[in-house]
Amino acid sequence: MEARRILFLLRQPPYATGHAVEAIESILVAGVFEQQASVLFRDDGVWQLLSNQSGDALGARTVGKVVQALPEYEVEDIYVCAESLKERGLKVEDLVLPVKVVSQREQQALISAQQAVVND
Repeated sequence: MEARRILFLLRQPPYATGHAVEAIESILVAGVFEQQASVLFRDDGVWQLLSNQSGDALGARTVGKVVQALPEYEVEDIYVCAESLKERGLKVEDLVLPVKVVSQREQQALISAQQAVVND
């Protein structure tokens, strides 16, 4: 059976709710089940990629550490919205792992190429 192309669109900030960690865990599961999972961080979801973050003060898992596990689960297509980074004053150097920075047009093409899109 051919792997399904699934894009996870992560738009929520890392600690406002438990959605960020739950979404990333879903991506890891997709990787374990050999789906062709990719992830696009945009809007406030780009904060999930920030290095030097800690969930300790909130009694929560540190989202950045969970994100760093993505390549270990064969999730290597990790994208971030260029406009979202710019709007928040972030640079690729601020992020916990290498990502592909994509424009709005590239995001549209990426979404269109998927068999399924999971939006948090």
